[in-house]
Amino acid sequence: MSYSQISVNELAQVCAGSADAAEWAEFLRRTTPLTALVVARVARLWVNGSAPGVIDDIVQEVYLKLCEQERRILREFAPRGEDSFLGLLRIVAGSVANDYFRRQHTAKRGGKVVITGMTVEFGASAADTSSGAKGVQKLVLLSQLDQYLSQAPEEVNERDRNVFWLYYLQGLTAAEIASLPGVDLSAKGVESALRRISGWLRQQVERRRGDEACDQSSAAALTFQKENGLNAR
Repeated sequence: MSYSQISVNELAQVCAGSADAAEWAEFLRRTTPLTALVVARVARLWVNGSAPGVIDDIVQEVYLKLCEQERRILREFAPRGEDSFLGLLRIVAGSVANDYFRRQHTAKRGGKVVITGMTVEFGASAADTSSGAKGVQKLVLLSQLDQYLSQAPEEVNERDRNVFWLYYLQGLTAAEIASLPGVDLSAKGVESALRRISGWLRQQVERRRGDEACDQSSAAALTFQKENGLNAR
């Protein structure tokens, strides 16, 4: 089989059940650029600049995360659209990178790393993304939310998208986010951005749920018509 010819979703599923060098070489070739890009963007929020070696170390941590518990994240990944694995990868990479920089940030201040277990209104606790099947389901949900955010740059720019995840995924307060070098917002500005993004995202989720409900109703109506001989002639 030529692994360069299959989709990234299929490649992720192949690697979920295999440690073959050829499969993983292709997987790394196709996913590492995106992973490094996400890590670099997160780094710009936390520090004015990061050495390439630091970025490489975090990228390695991302792939170690994917391989934990016999590649659990890959094994439990279920495609939800073309290249949907890349959305999941963005969330994993962003989470690992933020964890890394938050540990560094907290260590310099002599404090403890505390992740807030905040319940997101969109259906799951964003902070807990590591335990069992539920953790993977939450990663899938978060990747769907991130897809909404990434597809509307006119509504949510890159900085605001990162602010949203620092708050909901990493548990930072508005004041902590405002203190980061790459944010360039006051604590009030962060709170305002979070209200705006959350309101917009809630509308997108409700609209999608409404569309799915209509699709299900239409399918049910067509089935009923067919089963009862009511199809239009």
